Amino acid sequence: MSNITLLDQNLPDFLQTAGVSELTKQLAGKTGTKRIVPKNGIFRKMVGGEEMGKIKGTLNAIVVSASPKVGRIFYAKQWTPDAEPTAPDCFSNDGAAPDAGSVNKQAERCDSCQQNIKGSGMGNSKACRYSRRIAMVLEEDFGTSLEGEVYQLNLASKSLFGEGSGDNTHTFENYTKYLSNNGKSLDYVITQLSFNEDNDNQSILFTPVRYINQHQHAVTSKAAASPEVHKLVVMTPYQADMSGRPKLENTRPMGELTKEEDAPVYAPIAAKAEAVVEEPKKRETKKSAEPTPTVKKSLDAVVAAWSDEE
Repeated sequence: MSNITLLDQNLPDFLQTAGVSELTKQLAGKTGTKRIVPKNGIFRKMVGGEEMGKIKGTLNAIVVSASPKVGRIFYAKQWTPDAEPTAPDCFSNDGAAPDAGSVNKQAERCDSCQQNIKGSGMGNSKACRYSRRIAMVLEEDFGTSLEGEVYQLNLASKSLFGEGSGDNTHTFENYTKYLSNNGKSLDYVITQLSFNEDNDNQSILFTPVRYINQHQHAVTSKAAASPEVHKLVVMTPYQADMSGRPKLENTRPMGELTKEEDAPVYAPIAAKAEAVVEEPKKRETKKSAEPTPTVKKSLDAVVAAWSDEE
């Protein structure tokens, strides 16, 4: 009787698109938000704060959802290499007013906030930075057990606004306008993500590759309609107690975005971007803000607190 190696067998038809079971994920500790983190020219696959794979060069994906508007994120404490990851002090999902979940609101409205003035951040930058979340399915996952898995990608200012490189390659806001102006739909095309070599190793450019096929449309349409995908594109931080101890009052919730990922100082946004609002008059002097206390936790706790899944 010959030995049969399970991993060498073909997966049965009825399991082809089942993916990895929830039981297996739980036992392996591979639960939590799946994210794509662009860093140093590499797209890193992160699950529960752990790197599970990486893609060098370009990445092909289908965008299935995005936050409706460009949001904002503000940290009172300046980032340092050894900083603990924390949630922002103030954030906005619509870019107009701080979210109710912000624990240290800086103003009633974003357009009149002192952190939205050039010079409030490092150099001539703004302390409050633009951000948009998108959810996408990777083309390489189709036909594998990972088919239909949705990843979150956080886009900062340099990936959202400014010039691209060439006629078909754009920053995200210009990319969506480019497709719309040409009668194309963002979620009906495979988009190639690449690093902007003229900017830095964190910022991303977007290029249309081809239309999706019928099978891909069926998978992505189902994903786009799920409540879980909606959660991926909305910032909803909350205070998570991972240790079983009583929750602390007046402390900042742990966040999914680390200061390291948000470290680059973003250039002023191009005037043609629709998210731009009239800026308040620049202040003559600036006092350094007192850093608010933070609660130290592991990176797994950070991801759990922001993903709102556990």
